[in-house]
Amino acid sequence: MPIHFTLLLSRCHTLVQTLKITEAFRIARRCYYDVIRHKNPIYNFLYDLAVIFIELEDFNTAEKLLNIASLGLIEHRRKRIKTLLAIYAYLLRGDKENAQKLLREADMYDWTMDSRVFRYASHFALIEGKPSEAFTLAHKSLNASKGAGLFVDINNAYLAIASAYACLGEKEKAKSLLTKLKKFLKKRKMKRQLLVANILLQKIPDDKELLKLSTIKLAWLLCKRGYGVAYQFALKKGLMFYFYRYLFFYPDFVLKRITKNKPTYLPKAILRLPIFNTKTNVYHINLLGKITTFRNHKYLNFHLAPKDTAILLFIIFKINEPERSLNLSELYKNFWQNRSNPARLFSHILVRIKKQLKIPPHYLEIKRQDGESYLINQNLYFTTDYQEFEQTLAQAKALQRAGEWGFARREYLRAFRLFRGEPFKKNFDSWSVDMRFRILSQFETEAINFAKSCL
Repeated sequence: MPIHFTLLLSRCHTLVQTLKITEAFRIARRCYYDVIRHKNPIYNFLYDLAVIFIELEDFNTAEKLLNIASLGLIEHRRKRIKTLLAIYAYLLRGDKENAQKLLREADMYDWTMDSRVFRYASHFALIEGKPSEAFTLAHKSLNASKGAGLFVDINNAYLAIASAYACLGEKEKAKSLLTKLKKFLKKRKMKRQLLVANILLQKIPDDKELLKLSTIKLAWLLCKRGYGVAYQFALKKGLMFYFYRYLFFYPDFVLKRITKNKPTYLPKAILRLPIFNTKTNVYHINLLGKITTFRNHKYLNFHLAPKDTAILLFIIFKINEPERSLNLSELYKNFWQNRSNPARLFSHILVRIKKQLKIPPHYLEIKRQDGESYLINQNLYFTTDYQEFEQTLAQAKALQRAGEWGFARREYLRAFRLFRGEPFKKNFDSWSVDMRFRILSQFETEAINFAKSCL
């Protein structure tokens, strides 16, 4: 039985990769009943079969098999089981707390360096309604990615970044990233991943064979049968993360329910995202050269003195999403270290910033706690072209490591084109000077590395 079972699982894996899902399910279920009925549990086979059911997106069956297998496997494999359960049982259900708990118990990776950890964390950030944090974690995942997992990491990072742009209402940027990703996936013949990219680009497959995959059927149900049916299916199959992600690219389903006062069943953090909340303000600041600003994707003509601009940028870098806070003693120390009443000076500047950027007064508030003053971001999202520069560089480097120089070269050039001049040019406080030096040094280093790579 062992050799026969191994051969069947190998065939099943091949069938899944070639999208012959019906035959793959037939073999997997046959193996399942053979193993379950066996008098003495074959724990290693249970584990291997669980991995096949994960590939087939039957996560409930996979969870059942993993829990049984954990009773008789060696410690290393039990840790692997906790990792798989964290991702495919709890993460996909949107259960961050239990997922993180299991990942800590698994202790499989270097938590400060492993690309998979950053990838999972970027998923958590989206569920929590933190697109800027998802950006940061996705490009950290790319920077840390190497070896066998590189192609999968590139795919997942692109999806995370595109999803974050979609959350912010940046439809064109999201679409552009997915279109680039599709070209990469086609060249690498990554058919499963290509299906997801097409769905996010609103190309729903109507193939009975493909609809046996839960994530594909979920998208089909959402578009063909409606929100309620798709939600119940996602709940039953443990696919809430995919349900949330699809809604970022199909926001009209949520907006219609909100308009009709129907329940969306979504976490409050997700409903606060700009794609669903018209009261939220999204600012994109181009600072790699002359400062230009876009408010809710429309150009905003404003004028601030150099010091006011420096303080605005300081705020943007520190609290770029709602529910973040800045201890104002840090700001006072940088801009008014030797002044007797920095709070009063900042208060006047904050009023000017709000007026010029058309920020509602209560969206940026000063609050006191335990003798300290804090600036609270209540309902604003800030993105910058420097953030985009770092993301694009991370993508370029990952593609280069993957041996895809053509794709990498285009991303490098896209990153360099974001520079239009010297950043923080008229700002001479310590933080601005440090940022200017950091950004220009980074640009110079990457330009030299790019030139060497071209040669």
